[in-house]
Amino acid sequence: MGQFIIYGAGNRGKWCLDFLEWRNMGDKIFAFCDQNYAKIRRISDKEVLSYDEAKEKKLPFLVSNVDETVATEILDMLHKDGQIGYGFEEFHKAIGEEHAVFLREWCAYHHAKDNDQWFSDSETREEVDVFWNDDSLFNKFFGELDLHNVIELASGRGRHVPHYIDKAGTITLVDILEENMVICKERFKGANNIKYYKNNGYNLEKLSSDSYTALFTYDAMVHFEMMDVYEYLKDIYRVLVDGGKALFHHSNYTDDYKVDFAHGPHARCFMSKDIFAYLSHRAGFEVIEQKVIDWWGVKELDCITLLEKKCR
Repeated sequence: MGQFIIYGAGNRGKWCLDFLEWRNMGDKIFAFCDQNYAKIRRISDKEVLSYDEAKEKKLPFLVSNVDETVATEILDMLHKDGQIGYGFEEFHKAIGEEHAVFLREWCAYHHAKDNDQWFSDSETREEVDVFWNDDSLFNKFFGELDLHNVIELASGRGRHVPHYIDKAGTITLVDILEENMVICKERFKGANNIKYYKNNGYNLEKLSSDSYTALFTYDAMVHFEMMDVYEYLKDIYRVLVDGGKALFHHSNYTDDYKVDFAHGPHARCFMSKDIFAYLSHRAGFEVIEQKVIDWWGVKELDCITLLEKKCR
């Protein structure tokens, strides 16, 4: 499709424009529409129009508000006025993209933009101890991994590496964001046992088959769409050696099947302990152990799963 007008020039509207510009799609936005058009006038190089002015352009609207009630009211108004409008959950249709691809990129964008404070906070002892203190379930499961040739998936800026680098042979850090890989290369420039791989967010296509003894991912797959989780599981099975194990921290949120990264509690996607076990089985793995855990005060929000690639 052609160009659009973003309805709403607040922070969320600005995020929508920035997200599209981050993906080199900023030219899809013609202007903004906002009731405070007289005060705002312009965002970046986009004009802010009144609703009447925007209607005259005869372009479809992208409704930036993610509050379902407010967004529905706006979309109903647009429909009554004979206008075309897309809510956030339909943005992918507007730009001609699969929903899973759109949400994968939205998740990556969220972690790439203005997230320095989160990455800094995630390195505090309190945050790290959840995974690495002696009583942690994560640490207990991690002890089952053969670290001779290990992959850390969605490694971010490397906060976990100091806790296992001395126990590992070769480490391959994988992340969808080039910025994170650059930071990790600088952070661990003195280490000669670390490799770096910027991937596409759903598989490990550039890594060799039957080569890695283990893989793990913490505090990342909780945000992944189920379709991407399954694609990863199939490719992780491919790259592991026979007997190799994989450790996952994933969502256990099933209250709303429509949920996605932008709307779920603590950005959780729809997933459960049993669904993850099913997908793992279909990918070829044997489920060794699973434990449902609380997260950020939300009871049974997440799950830890340990898998093994059995010899056939």
